[in-house]
Amino acid sequence: MEINKSFQGLSLIGESQKLKDGTFIIKGKLQGNVEVECVKCLKVFEKNIEEEIKFKIVKPPYKGFDEEYDIIEMEKFEPLEILKSEVELIKSDYNICKECEQKEFNKEF
Repeated sequence: MEINKSFQGLSLIGESQKLKDGTFIIKGKLQGNVEVECVKCLKVFEKNIEEEIKFKIVKPPYKGFDEEYDIIEMEKFEPLEILKSEVELIKSDYNICKECEQKEFNKEF
C-alpha cells in the first residue's frame, strides 16, 4: 500500500506491507522542512530533513530486536500518527541554528 502523508512541513512517502503475523513494514523517506528551536539562542528556524526510513510496526508489548528496521509499537497501524511522532522527535533533538553553529566553529580556531 502506498503512503503519502504530510504534517507540519514533513512528508512520509513510501510503501507499507502487512506481514502474515500482523506486523507492518514501511520503507520510504521522510522529507521536508520542520520548524525547530535552537538549543543555544532559542531562535526558531527550519531544519531540512531528507531521511530514508525502514520501520516495523508491531503490537505491544514487543520483545525482540531487529537490525534492519526501527521498531514502533502501535495497537493500530496509523501512518499519520507515526509521522506526528517523527516530527516531535525532530523538534526534541539537539538543534543548533547556523549562526550558533558558526560561533562554535569560530571558538575552536
